[in-house]
Amino acid sequence: MSKRYRPFIALSFVLVLSLCLGLPKVKAVPDDDSFILSLGPSGDYLEPPNHLVVATRLYNNSKSPVYRVDVDSIRLESATLLPPIALPMRLGEIRPQHFATIQADFNSAQLVRGTEYRLIVHGIYRAEDSDDRDDNRAERHEFTLSDRITLPLPASGSSQVKSSKVEPHTVTGGHYPHRAPNFAEEENGSRWTVPTGPFVAGTPTPTETKLDKAPRTPGDPGGVTFNANDGLGINGNTIAEPSGAVGGGVIFVTANFYAAYSTDGGSSWTNLDPTTIFPNDNVGLCCDQVVQYVPSIDRFIWLLQGTDASAVNEPNGQRIAAASPAQIISSHGTAWTYWDLTPGVFGEPVGTGFDYPDLSVGNNYLYMSWDVGWPGCPKGCSNGHEVARSPLSQIKAGGTIGIDYTTPSDSSSAWGAHLMQDTGDEIFWAGQPNTSSQGLQVFSLAEGSNTYFWRTIGVSSWSTTGISSVTPDGQDFLSKLSGFPGTAVIGATRSGNQLWFAWSAGTDKNFQQPHVEMAELDRGNNFNKLQQVQIWNNSYAFAYPALATNACSGEVGLSLQYGGNKQFYENHVVGFWGDFLVFITTDSSVGTTRFGDYVSIRQDSTASLQGAYFDAFGFGLDKTTTGTQTDTRYVVFGRDNCKRGR
Repeated sequence: MSKRYRPFIALSFVLVLSLCLGLPKVKAVPDDDSFILSLGPSGDYLEPPNHLVVATRLYNNSKSPVYRVDVDSIRLESATLLPPIALPMRLGEIRPQHFATIQADFNSAQLVRGTEYRLIVHGIYRAEDSDDRDDNRAERHEFTLSDRITLPLPASGSSQVKSSKVEPHTVTGGHYPHRAPNFAEEENGSRWTVPTGPFVAGTPTPTETKLDKAPRTPGDPGGVTFNANDGLGINGNTIAEPSGAVGGGVIFVTANFYAAYSTDGGSSWTNLDPTTIFPNDNVGLCCDQVVQYVPSIDRFIWLLQGTDASAVNEPNGQRIAAASPAQIISSHGTAWTYWDLTPGVFGEPVGTGFDYPDLSVGNNYLYMSWDVGWPGCPKGCSNGHEVARSPLSQIKAGGTIGIDYTTPSDSSSAWGAHLMQDTGDEIFWAGQPNTSSQGLQVFSLAEGSNTYFWRTIGVSSWSTTGISSVTPDGQDFLSKLSGFPGTAVIGATRSGNQLWFAWSAGTDKNFQQPHVEMAELDRGNNFNKLQQVQIWNNSYAFAYPALATNACSGEVGLSLQYGGNKQFYENHVVGFWGDFLVFITTDSSVGTTRFGDYVSIRQDSTASLQGAYFDAFGFGLDKTTTGTQTDTRYVVFGRDNCKRGR
């Protein structure tokens, strides 16, 4: 995540307002109308034959509310606006740093697929509140704002990967000077708004998911055995975003903006400063870090989001590094072979931002992904979600690696997505063209093939609005989630031919608190939907799902966050899907309005555990006399009575 602050500008066009969280009404003092309100990001989908649905956001960038916001004109170049739509649209109040979501339909007969068009919205707002629409004493401000949309590709299709090569580098000793991160605020941005699709009825999961405390010492509550629930004891950034893996007697963990490893099962930890391990050259360190351990090549893989020092810490590609457990132990975590994945490697112009990276391990390939075009997308940039792969054998050899990669704009709907874990001989990822009839756009790239495919899968309707839940001290810990990653598919895992996808969702008549939606598809039967289920409880919110598959039983393991409803602080929880019970690993004592954008879960590769356990990484926040501190945790849990193929 580029984590520089930039608001998530937006508008959408059905009178489904997502006017987040009521704040006290104060007098606005607008300085520049072009700054006060902004438009975008937009998303769109096609309903045959010529029905284009466009969703976007009207965002209030200022520190004060704007009132009586009306939209009186919506244009998309040569396309005709379709009914039913009533202008002006009465959007009412938009609070500071929040947005209204609206949706409009256009006739796309004169538009060309894959072509970019300009969306223009005109309207008025007032800087002072008034309950009487005929009261014109409050000053009126006009706005004319625009965004670019691209007519989407067909609902199903294919394309060829492109290829490149990258030379290796090596480091050891950790002798580079420390560099403090230099950005205003930990913040990602979005370039996709999910349109609301036609209503498709479903059957919500009848059983709510309840809570229990995970033991701080090994134990077996509720049929789940915990071998560890250890805090790292390192106070990092309060937006921790932990990732980690276990292999060869080493536990390696990352969190913004540090790393740590343990060689004694988590009893003690050695703190690492990534900025002293790697040079600050064409790819430095920004923020996001992701870790995997690959047993087949006995390597930890460390993916670090880059920052170009010459570009004032703008994201500038990614850095991938590899080391064996023995190398980590002997070098005290400082000896790595690494490859710099700059925009030029992927045919992107200088200044193209690569944001929100992820990793997955297949049978023979390492898979990587990121959003392309945040915050910078200069002329010639292919804006969207990119997936790349490199042979594991080449990474182990430590020489030049080949990289195959997709075209980012093919995966525009997958902005903010994460890769499928435990993916085997084919990698999968998913986007969201809309919330129902085209609810999942599933992409796949098989090992041994240079062609990636996509197809659209219908799901039952779910809500993108109401992603908000307040802690006991009055903080909405999901405040930033509503903007990014929003409802993106950030949880995914494969169990045999069953493909599981999970995403955060809002509130509706079935769910009084934000919840997690999960869809199971059958890879062996044309990606047919097998079931759609939810992780929910009307007493608290669930969000930020991460998934992995138990190598012994085939069950889906969960790592996610819960909290809110003015009763609960945000905390990390783990469990198995189907138990309808998750275990709290942290004990937060203070709320936040900026929780991190992911937690993680991996299969535990320890041979003696026979694939029956997971390693999960999450965090909570502790209130101390010196301020808020991070409690990043390493958790090992599983089934002692695991039976293969359960």
